[in-house]
Amino acid sequence: MSKSLLFIVNHMDCFWTRRFPIAKQAITPEEGWDVSVCASGADSDDRLSDYGFKGLGLPEPSRAHVIVSNVKIMLVMLRVIRAQKPDLIHAMTLKYAFMTGLVCLFVPRVKVVHTIAGLGYLFSGEGFKPKLLRFLIGPFLTLALRNKRSFLTFQNPDDMRVMIEGGYVHADQSTLIKGSGIDLDEYAFTPEPQSDKPLVVMPTRLIHEKGIKVFIDACNILTQRGIDADFQIAGGGAPYNPREISTDAMHAMLEGSNVTWLGHVSDIVGLYRKCNLVVYPSYYGEGVPKVLLEAAATGRAIITTDHAGCREAIIDAESGILVPIKDSEATADAMATLIQNATLRNTMGHAAREFAAAEYDVNSVVERTLRVYDVAMKAQ
Repeated sequence: MSKSLLFIVNHMDCFWTRRFPIAKQAITPEEGWDVSVCASGADSDDRLSDYGFKGLGLPEPSRAHVIVSNVKIMLVMLRVIRAQKPDLIHAMTLKYAFMTGLVCLFVPRVKVVHTIAGLGYLFSGEGFKPKLLRFLIGPFLTLALRNKRSFLTFQNPDDMRVMIEGGYVHADQSTLIKGSGIDLDEYAFTPEPQSDKPLVVMPTRLIHEKGIKVFIDACNILTQRGIDADFQIAGGGAPYNPREISTDAMHAMLEGSNVTWLGHVSDIVGLYRKCNLVVYPSYYGEGVPKVLLEAAATGRAIITTDHAGCREAIIDAESGILVPIKDSEATADAMATLIQNATLRNTMGHAAREFAAAEYDVNSVVERTLRVYDVAMKAQ
């Protein structure tokens, strides 16, 4: 008898870029799962049926009416779960894990695996609003995640520690699986291009806490020092994130700098191959940023922050350089070191590839996740 697995994700890009390898393996005869995907746009995504998956739609989230929007999403989740009667649900992101967990309180017996891919704005945001939200939502988050039918996977040890010590989850139902994995064939090692003017890239979504202003300021510092390089930011907006940088705000930050904003880049592999260095000064609530794993697998040295998730993606002083958060001067110093030393940069790029292959191969992530499914299914 086959088993039914329902993925619940915040959007289809999340499924295709992060969970698809797991679903593809789960549906094989060896694993024996029937796989469905529940997300905004899933019911109209023809690619799902090509792989034997069933698509089930969720409403689009709204920033204008957040509470009403989330209630609508949860009601549709509940209707889908009751209709599909899955044996196991795998929910992604803190927000959708939270909503799924609450909904499943009204559905007896179903087991849920929650992947917490970073703690996001709720735990990393600054100021009064995120603190108030944690105070208000905390008891419900505990209710949703801390029960005998919930199993958690975390992408970095800092997030796992915060959630266990905060009493939101059970330690014995929590597993560390670093990152969502990287396809080492798709992101094959590519030698650095030979150029007298290195290309430095920051791949990112437009969220303030990703450190975009830090990167721009660091680039301006290097220009003032007379260090010659091309600087680019690659990435589009984050329409459902309260800390999204608007197009106007982005242009205002770039005014007077020599940083080029490329917008969304569909061929990100091609961009990594063309660049010499990747910089990512994030202080966001990351899991393990996939862009850093992609860059490492491609063989690029990385400069990123000594911050939860980011620090997991490199070996400091071997495959890249860690810098403090919100420190444009330190970021500029690290950039100057690697821009001006091609030999060191290349050595770090080779080490980055070896590290990605050893620690973040997607096949290992898939195998470990499927074993969590086994544990969840056997639990009483």
